[in-house]
Amino acid sequence: MAAGTPTQVAPTLGYEAIQDLTRTIPFRPRLTRFIFLRHGETEGNRKGIYQAADVPLNAAGEAQAAEAADRLALASIAHVAASPMMRAWRTAAIVTDGRGLTPEPDGGLAERYFIGLVGTTVGRMDWRDDPPACETLGAFVHRAGNCLSRWLSQDDNPDGDLMLVAHGGQLLVLAALTGVDLNVELRRNATPILFTRSTAGWEAVAVS
Repeated sequence: MAAGTPTQVAPTLGYEAIQDLTRTIPFRPRLTRFIFLRHGETEGNRKGIYQAADVPLNAAGEAQAAEAADRLALASIAHVAASPMMRAWRTAAIVTDGRGLTPEPDGGLAERYFIGLVGTTVGRMDWRDDPPACETLGAFVHRAGNCLSRWLSQDDNPDGDLMLVAHGGQLLVLAALTGVDLNVELRRNATPILFTRSTAGWEAVAVS
């Protein structure tokens, strides 16, 4: 991100539990490359509170999404699938504007539902926690992992890459499935990440 553009980092406490749960998900990817983009910042991100599905991007998030679009200007993208949660859907709309692409909504790409905690402080979030009236970690990883596996099971498109626009939790499930190491910079809002697969395994790098 450009200097002065604020970003929030997706938390990883309890990530080992996500890794354990993904081991039960059939993962037989055929894609050799694709792009993942976490949504831009929201006021919920900035304030550190659990948020509902209809929370929009804030001004910084709009700027981050526009910057991501600039970074992806030279990328060849053939298809975009996005979480229908407003923050991800708006990010996808900004990034695809003027490209002749219409994002495809997929509820499987939605963030973990913390319905019972909406509006409360996140604090030191631990993915292993299963608070009342919230989606359990097991249910979330099953949903997200099978959704991601389905998208990655398609063949490479000679016309361009697949791009998935989603959330920090989805990114952690994706990292667990592919075995990549996500550094802090890759977990920031609106950072486009190129995933590539070779005989040595998967690699994830920020699109510059």
